[in-house]
Amino acid sequence: MLLSVRNHRRTALALTALFAFCTPASTAETRPDDYITRAKQLIRRLYPGLDHLLRPVIVDGQRLREPDAIILDLMSHFTVELYDLEPKSGRTPAGCWCSAPVLTGSFIFDWQTEAKELMAMTVGGPAVDGRRDRLAKDVNRHPRWSDGQVIAALNDAGARFGPDHKVEFLRTLPIEELKPFVGGEIDVVSAEFDLRYSGMNGTKSEADLSWIVHARWHASDGREAGCNLVFEPFEGKLKSFQRGLGLARAGGELRIGMEQRNPGMRKRTERSRSHSEASECQPK
Repeated sequence: MLLSVRNHRRTALALTALFAFCTPASTAETRPDDYITRAKQLIRRLYPGLDHLLRPVIVDGQRLREPDAIILDLMSHFTVELYDLEPKSGRTPAGCWCSAPVLTGSFIFDWQTEAKELMAMTVGGPAVDGRRDRLAKDVNRHPRWSDGQVIAALNDAGARFGPDHKVEFLRTLPIEELKPFVGGEIDVVSAEFDLRYSGMNGTKSEADLSWIVHARWHASDGREAGCNLVFEPFEGKLKSFQRGLGLARAGGELRIGMEQRNPGMRKRTERSRSHSEASECQPK
């Protein structure tokens, strides 16, 4: 019975996603608590080259894990998965999302504030960082490569924004695109390119190949917080945005989605994602 209830809820969420992503945007102003529509608008702004025929599924992890939990505004924290349901030369049948999603995006909105600001998002998949992932695998097969050899491999692979192109990269930052969703100004403090993840003892391990941008968030009501943004180097696409709690409201920094900087946690996330991709085909 419990499994039936969970499947019903996932189906309802999927239908909600299809309506929100596949219908034309309303001309009326979007309500701050219309999280799914706002996520749709943000995806369209940040990744304009996506095929409009991609079909989304909304995964509400908290609701699926604890269907009877009493938590206010559950839909302020959800994951969007975009699938290509068109058959590809005898591979996946039409109307099936057995294969990996083209894009996966997790969103957290601050339901406790009037503006319901975006607090964190993590986006991945072939449409965002497929080229980076392929090159990272190649770099990992050559652990003896020097930093110079890794940078040469980046340039040879066609990356527009390697570590030698910082000025050009900073010009492309999507600050204006993010402002309506984060509810404030974002001031860039620094930007650095990580070739490899750093181990606890300072050693270098697997390839990272990402820009890490440290910034400061300023809300109109005076709240401030630090925030981090991560970008892939080929087209400068945003992979994650994370901000701390507003310092005027609560001290400290909220650390969310650290799989972007923690290889161990990232591997566990990938294993979990691979398991879900191998699950039984869901018909359209």
